Amino acid sequence: MNKIEKLLIYDATNSRTTTHVFIARPSPAEERTLGKLGFVAEINSADRINQELLSRLQDFLKAAYYTSPEVNAEVAFEHAIQACNLHLGELINDFGSGWVDNFSMIIFNVRDERIYFADAGRLLGFLFHDKKVVDLLGNRNRMQRINPVKIFTSIASGELKSNDSILFSTANILDYFSIEKLRRTIVDMPLGDSAKNLEESLRKNLNNTAFASIILRGQVAEAQNASAIQEQKPSQNIAGAPQRSIENMLNQNAQTQEFLTPSLWPAIKKGGRRFFREARILFRAWVLRKPTRIPATLESEETPLERPNQIRTGQVLSPSRSRLVAKEIRKTFFSKIPRFIWQGSQKAIQATPKVFSSIRTLGNNLKRTPQQIPVAIEKQVSTVKNLPQKSRLLFLSTVVIAVVVAIALIIAGVQRQRSSKNQQTNNTVTSIQNNIETAKSALLYGDEDRVKNLLNDAKQQINTLPNESKSEQEQRAKLLADLEAVLAKTRHEIAANPQNLTTLDAKIKPISLTLLSKSLFTIDANNNQLISINASTGEQKNLAILPGNADVSEITAFGSGSLIALTSNFEIIEQKPTATKGSGLSLVLPNTNANLTGFVSYNTALYTIDVANNLILKATRQGPGYKAVSWLKGALKLDNAADLAVDGSLYVLTNQGEIIKLTQGQRVQLAISAVEPPLTSAKKIAADTTLQNIYILDPGLKRIVVFTKAGKFINQYTADAISTATNIAVNERTQKIYLLEGNNIKTIDIQK
Repeated sequence: MNKIEKLLIYDATNSRTTTHVFIARPSPAEERTLGKLGFVAEINSADRINQELLSRLQDFLKAAYYTSPEVNAEVAFEHAIQACNLHLGELINDFGSGWVDNFSMIIFNVRDERIYFADAGRLLGFLFHDKKVVDLLGNRNRMQRINPVKIFTSIASGELKSNDSILFSTANILDYFSIEKLRRTIVDMPLGDSAKNLEESLRKNLNNTAFASIILRGQVAEAQNASAIQEQKPSQNIAGAPQRSIENMLNQNAQTQEFLTPSLWPAIKKGGRRFFREARILFRAWVLRKPTRIPATLESEETPLERPNQIRTGQVLSPSRSRLVAKEIRKTFFSKIPRFIWQGSQKAIQATPKVFSSIRTLGNNLKRTPQQIPVAIEKQVSTVKNLPQKSRLLFLSTVVIAVVVAIALIIAGVQRQRSSKNQQTNNTVTSIQNNIETAKSALLYGDEDRVKNLLNDAKQQINTLPNESKSEQEQRAKLLADLEAVLAKTRHEIAANPQNLTTLDAKIKPISLTLLSKSLFTIDANNNQLISINASTGEQKNLAILPGNADVSEITAFGSGSLIALTSNFEIIEQKPTATKGSGLSLVLPNTNANLTGFVSYNTALYTIDVANNLILKATRQGPGYKAVSWLKGALKLDNAADLAVDGSLYVLTNQGEIIKLTQGQRVQLAISAVEPPLTSAKKIAADTTLQNIYILDPGLKRIVVFTKAGKFINQYTADAISTATNIAVNERTQKIYLLEGNNIKTIDIQK
């Protein structure tokens, strides 16, 4: 059986906000079937309608939930929340929408070990499990604006295990307690004692502040005979908390404000509110010809509140009431307001000469002040010297005491400011530690994206901590070390040891690198010499010299046994490795100012990127050459494209490390996992039909980053040699990555 304790500190006369706590008292049968219903509510204002609004909402919720035909607690709770949203819409019609932005509420239901709750506004919810604290609501409900059409937008549920505790509370409790202090108070003490301890501490620091909290604790169910089972009722309010009814507090607040406020402003406010209420009633009755919705606040104070489950038929405003309203409006606008303006103007005119006289006197005194200061000081010193000895000693003692008191007050203020700063720092440290602990838990379930988000938030909070004293520096260093230890597990960083496969002659200037069958191929930029390297042994062979005078810029595999190259003057060269001579073919482009980057083949088509015109070109054989047309459907910014790869879908790599996936010319979603550190200097991409993963060459950070083709981050290989690499080729069947690094071709073993 779960235990529930509530805390309510609220004074209708002095509190700046309106708070309320409710725990239902169902019958034993209702409790066994549907559990216990309750809520914590706060309206961040002291308007008198707040208490009536919460009272009506309380009655409606209890009736809607425990009269539900559903026997399933979760379904009944969902229906009650839906009905509550509709009822809140009616309350907005009755009382206006001014209270909605200040409204906060958590509605919960506990049955056996299950808890369901819905929240709106800016309240707090924490789950305490041993030494761990889980923020049930996070920041989402503290930042979002409430939608008046649907105030409660979602329902959360979970399991309340034995000795776990949940705190639902107004947010101002964190102004007096740190989260760690709340955890120790609630977890380490009996439930009743913890609530009493919180109340006693809060009452010592009351400053017209209202608090509302509910504490729930899971308990192991004890086997008892059916005859011995008794209804467990929630405990009464903490001793000393106000026990008055909402209606009595409403009446007392109104009367106190009327008698104790000597200002005209309350009367103006009261008259203005009444005017707008009456105008609204007149509009509905005389223009719309609809029944008026007259809330209880317009009736006499003794009028009982309507039950939410009663049908409201409304009352049609009678002509006599409308005449009284019109008379009051005329009296206010044509008598009271003009009289107030006239009397105020007369007093202002009468006071004008005195104001000018005071200004002239002040000016004259300021002119004489520099000359009078030394004389005044000398006069005061002379007066003190002429005093009798006892009087002089008494005067000097008084001055010393005043100075000491002033210094003590200054020191107390500084200490208080320092204490407030320390409290804020402790809260920040606790939040950072909670984020790190939550990240560790998420890491166990493989949710690395959430881990990175949590640690990023923690790192930003660490940057806000003070860093002046040695202890503060040590604290920051420890938090950063803890954060880095968790973050390192998400990097999947593998220190690679590249092995030299072969070294080309120093006179050779290799460009591009491609894999065909069991051999690697590159081009000597000096003379377009095609060079093959055995991928296993590193044996080199000089093959044919490609035709044409232009420099070759890219080379790639074409089909099952051919190579195809792109020259700097946009010609295509087809070359078989065994042939002594290749074929030079023309390439017709749609734009004469083209600037091509990247060059790959798929089936019988060639693909490249025209960064000057933001085009992806597809070239196919037509007659004596190739003709390229735009393959891209729709606009896409490609001026920062670095490379591309094709495996049926096309992947574009940008200089900033973004990977864009396109299928049939249209961009499709590819959720790339976050990488630490982020990709910022990517140069080459490998992702053809022979590969299951995507490989990114990032020489700026000396690494090769590997993703699945669904975008999930796998590993990153780091080595100094990667910083000077210009191209890569990958063979997953032999588990090798090949690097073109200067005149060296090196290999890195792929690890799973």
